[in-house]
Amino acid sequence: MLQIVLKNYGYYELKIDGQFGPASKSALKIFQTENGLVSDGIIGKNTCNALFDKKNVIRSDSNNVLLNTDKIQKSSESLKISQQKLKELNLYSGAIDGINGANTKNAIKEFQKKAGLSVDGVLGPNTLAALEKGSESYITIDNSQPSTTVNTESSSNSISTSSALDLRNYNPSQPCVDGYVDQNGIWITDPCFYPVFVYRFGNTAQVNSQNELDAYLGDRWSLEKEKTYNTIGPVSTINYVNGVHSPLNGLKMPSNANNLIVLGIKNDNNVNARPQSGPQDADAVFEVLVEGGMTRFINVFYESDTSYHGPIRSARPTDPTVLRPLGGVLVASGATGGLIPEIIDIGVPVITDRRPEFFRISTRRAPHNLYADTYKLKQLAISKGYKKVDNPQPLFPWGTPNYSLWSLNSYIKLKFSSQTSTMWTWNGNTYLRTYYDAYKGSSTGVPHTWINSSGNSSQISADTIISLFCEPYIHPLQLPSVKTVGEGRAIVMHNGKLLDAYWKRGSNLDPFHIVDLNGNTIYIPPGKPWISLVPSNFSPSFDN
Repeated sequence: MLQIVLKNYGYYELKIDGQFGPASKSALKIFQTENGLVSDGIIGKNTCNALFDKKNVIRSDSNNVLLNTDKIQKSSESLKISQQKLKELNLYSGAIDGINGANTKNAIKEFQKKAGLSVDGVLGPNTLAALEKGSESYITIDNSQPSTTVNTESSSNSISTSSALDLRNYNPSQPCVDGYVDQNGIWITDPCFYPVFVYRFGNTAQVNSQNELDAYLGDRWSLEKEKTYNTIGPVSTINYVNGVHSPLNGLKMPSNANNLIVLGIKNDNNVNARPQSGPQDADAVFEVLVEGGMTRFINVFYESDTSYHGPIRSARPTDPTVLRPLGGVLVASGATGGLIPEIIDIGVPVITDRRPEFFRISTRRAPHNLYADTYKLKQLAISKGYKKVDNPQPLFPWGTPNYSLWSLNSYIKLKFSSQTSTMWTWNGNTYLRTYYDAYKGSSTGVPHTWINSSGNSSQISADTIISLFCEPYIHPLQLPSVKTVGEGRAIVMHNGKLLDAYWKRGSNLDPFHIVDLNGNTIYIPPGKPWISLVPSNFSPSFDN
């Protein structure tokens, strides 16, 4: 929506992809500058009002988003900002006057060359986005050494393992060519197009034409390199024995447990899906944000089982990131087009709606009536060769903690969105779940219940509440998600006590490390956990 509005006003010229990336932020900041607002790249109240004030909005001309220095020389506030940044990079020595003179154009071209952009002297969205990063956007160019490439599944994709662009085919003095894929599946380069790198899942590819770039971006590659972390490795534990204790909750497993493989089953949390069947039987539960401000559960099974789990709904981008360290399999009722291959690329197999493992119940309407049997699902997963490990690593640092660091606490309230919030309250024996759901028109404190195939029902409970505050983002498929690699705040509650700490992970292969301010391991007491992946832009409330 934002990109469309900015494009209509002339501030955004790139493809509409729904991502609020560097180019969108730069366009927004220019819009704010030209309309007399604080240029912070944040969509606040004043900015929103200006965006929708079609009558009085100041639209862009050639001196704003596309600041071509061949146009009429007119002073521009946004160009003054760019001149100042170019001056700080020692690329511009003229006056900060907002005039598109020859010195400004030469400085822009020099910056574009250093940043690996198309050298045209135009302050377009890509150049403005790179200028925001300053010298960090510079690349190393080596004309004498071509980039090393490795083949991927598609012969037309060339994945670079070098930080240097291959400029052998770049020659703007030659006739320009519209890039296309030839009969051998190879992209034909455009000599007028200055090559750029695109990034996805830790891979880097060089593209050599606008058409090739559009194709990569359409396949959810990005012009912005992902922030990378180093894999940390397994967590420390106390009195934990692999194969004896559960990796999901640290408890000792029954000797006859059906612990063949880890399953993560998506559980609907729509108002029409309650009460659910499955959370009460799972060994651990994750709660994740989805579209509409609602949440869904990932009920994780290893040593436990149920023949009646549902309703099952579709997969989301966050799901595989919590199952990968367990060698787990994701069970869902399909996904948005293109997402399942992405999940499989992460290393998590997917089982979707099929018979006899899945079945429909007659007491509810679709899509809230799809259920499954975990016994049959585990057998299917094993038969398909999905088992990666004999003993999955512990998901958290299970062990008896130093309770002197914990404080007495009776409840925590977690906000996932303006539509959804949950509360966990200690009753002296366990934590009980209540919720607020704007779609239900409810007040806070509504008991959240489960139900089994016999019709028995009770309030959802857990031994341990682990709240991990994660950076929210919008996936390229327009799906609200949170990042579970990196670090953030962690609040752990057990036995009426609370510890405010931190979580960290270096990759999707890592379990969740819980640490104190100095990086020392904090042990989590064994017990069935409910793990809430809360968007970090919302703060919790609790007593202490």
